[in-house]
Amino acid sequence: MTTTTASETKWVGRPIRRREDPRLLVGEGKYIADYTLPGTTYLHVVRSVHAHARIRHIDISKAENYPGVVAVVTGAEVAAAMKPMLVPSIIPNLGGELQLPTVYPLAIDKVLWVGDPVVAVIAESKYIAEDAAQLVEIEYEPLPALINPEEALKPEAPKIYEDWKNNVLWHGVLANGDVDKAFEEADFILSERFYGHRTGAAPMETRGALATYDGFEGLTVHVNSQRPHILRMAISQIMNIPHHKVRVIAPKDVGGAFGTKAPVYREELLISYLALKLKRPVKWVENRMESLMTIGHERDQIHNLELAVRKDGKILGLRNRMIADVGDGRIGVYLGFVMSWLGAAYLTNAYDVPSVHIDLSCVVTNKPSSTPSRAFGEFPGRFAMDYAMHLVARELKLDPRQVFETNIIKQFPHVTATGITHDSGDYEGAFQKLLEHLDYDRVKEEQKEARKNGRLIGVGFAMGCEMSGLGSQIFVPMENQPGYGAATIKIDAHGMVQVFEGDSPQGQGHETTIAQAVADELGITIDDVYISYGDTFGTPFASGTLGNRGASYTVSAAVLACRKLKPKIQKIAAHILGVDAGPEDFTFANGEVIWNKEPSKRIKLRDIADVAILGPTKLPAGMEAGLEATAYFEADIAGMLSIGVHGAVVEVNPETGDYKILRYVVVDDCGVPINPMIVRGQVHGGVVLGIGNTRYEKYYFDETGQPLSTTLMEYHMPSAADVPDIEMIEYNVPTPYTPLGTKGKGEGIPGPVPATLASAITDAIDRPGFKLLNLPLTAESIWRTLNQK
Repeated sequence: MTTTTASETKWVGRPIRRREDPRLLVGEGKYIADYTLPGTTYLHVVRSVHAHARIRHIDISKAENYPGVVAVVTGAEVAAAMKPMLVPSIIPNLGGELQLPTVYPLAIDKVLWVGDPVVAVIAESKYIAEDAAQLVEIEYEPLPALINPEEALKPEAPKIYEDWKNNVLWHGVLANGDVDKAFEEADFILSERFYGHRTGAAPMETRGALATYDGFEGLTVHVNSQRPHILRMAISQIMNIPHHKVRVIAPKDVGGAFGTKAPVYREELLISYLALKLKRPVKWVENRMESLMTIGHERDQIHNLELAVRKDGKILGLRNRMIADVGDGRIGVYLGFVMSWLGAAYLTNAYDVPSVHIDLSCVVTNKPSSTPSRAFGEFPGRFAMDYAMHLVARELKLDPRQVFETNIIKQFPHVTATGITHDSGDYEGAFQKLLEHLDYDRVKEEQKEARKNGRLIGVGFAMGCEMSGLGSQIFVPMENQPGYGAATIKIDAHGMVQVFEGDSPQGQGHETTIAQAVADELGITIDDVYISYGDTFGTPFASGTLGNRGASYTVSAAVLACRKLKPKIQKIAAHILGVDAGPEDFTFANGEVIWNKEPSKRIKLRDIADVAILGPTKLPAGMEAGLEATAYFEADIAGMLSIGVHGAVVEVNPETGDYKILRYVVVDDCGVPINPMIVRGQVHGGVVLGIGNTRYEKYYFDETGQPLSTTLMEYHMPSAADVPDIEMIEYNVPTPYTPLGTKGKGEGIPGPVPATLASAITDAIDRPGFKLLNLPLTAESIWRTLNQK
């Protein structure tokens, strides 16, 4: 008789196509805009046209009387019905000095940026709501706008929040080691000011929500949030609704998020209030202009960086006076500053820097609040740190690879001077693999030959340590939320396995990767597994899909839930087969539970489920019916990181400053890849986002605070024609801290891109004093740097 072993049915590691894609490719995905209920009304938000102004008078009478208008609501009415939005559960607890703004869904006395929500118009159709909104008359008294965070720091600067002592939302210091001694012993000190501009992510699908209320069921909010459980908790607390009367449901399909849909936003509270007020469903989907004005604004950091360096390139210490422009800082959970704080904490990247002193000031300005974006808080810091190492090499006349090799973390686990834990890996090996694949020495020889012919070729590289989920040790103080992964495994009467997960995905492939891991554990196929997510009434509490939690924490919880359930399944199998066996005596394979001692004795998982659910009288004495288990996974270490090493070869035209990326290479470590094809897609997408943020994308404002990037014509995102072929090489080192050795992949991939390109361009130009200290790296900025006097 032919037997099937577990290894023959292995799913983890297979590059199979995503199960989510067929419905999307044929146009049958269900996004937030596809949700409509009988009697639905539509919300349009009237937004401020000034960056900073007092509201002197609002006249809503004409809008109220417009045919088809259901209601027109101002800020004072909404504020009277709820607490200020920033309740303790969504306020970070990171120490330092924090000044809290008072926030309600609509502005009351003052607006703080162009796009600040002021009036809500609700009508029978979105077109009527938009037309009626034009009839709202608002009288403003303009105030001076603060656009530059360094200007906002000056003692004489007007205060955006008049009850604050200054314009600093959060100030703190991250320090360890003897920094003064490091600088005294240094052979060389690099001191530069680096600027990472305001940019981020613009998901294909904008934010949206549909809220409905009745006195028996309570409030139900369909919303494309990354964190439905956190939003449910916030709505309950802010609006004084019992928790069991609030249900948040994320749609099955979300058209991207990249961090932008993780905060608790004012519009989510506004639409909840309107549903309670009107006792009718209320729907809101922001348009592209609103989206570009409101979310995806991140980075925007100044790094006054000093490195104390030995003559062999070893970094002894680091000082950084860091200034972050956080906009108005009025978003729940993050307050605009958590990203910058994490960027400071991760500043030393993949390098062993023993002494660190980082002084971080998060400054409010008359711009929209900084919101999370892929490479959470790290993008400008990766640029500053890794490009600075290339500048060190140039100043000391060393090969930059020597500087990198000297400083790379080599022993694990490693805790940085800022308290970040590197769990495992081989950073040095990944770096060497990059140099090998680039054929670094050959490129340097080709560079010399090309220069003889008038062609400027350069090669550069950078590294990126990428958070692979954050454990509760970091997550609880950072966001007042737990970091564990959670999953429930439930086998139905037909032997199908249902997985309930509390993290709601936005395109990461959870339906595929979780199914692969569960299929391996239970010896079934991925077609026997189906995933349920998004509904807070049916899934275990979880912090949401962010920070690479999927492969590290959520998958691990699903695996542990399977392992929790397997002893019961094996005990039932032994009982039915009439054998004396323990749990370790069985193998799960080919949809069957097989006795190892005599493989001919086997039973289908479907038949075990039939007994456990439909025939409980056939169960072993004293055993309860059902096949279900829930597990919560918490890594036995403060943090897990994966590594990505990027390299590029570019050609620069010194006459125009334009540059072409000839090659772009990524050596990537994700522990154990559950689905290598999905990992490859994450790497490709992350690099493209990084190239867009580095070369093309920027949120511009004029001197009065008016946004100049409100359409995709001004906010230029790269197309396929703008990006090179991306070569990816796997260099995976399993982590010992997850059941499968897996780590998350996707969050930090854009981070190394700017330093990679800046170092390659600098290498190509190869002129004394030439430095690219400011992002974005456009043809114009390079030309101006080349021609500055």
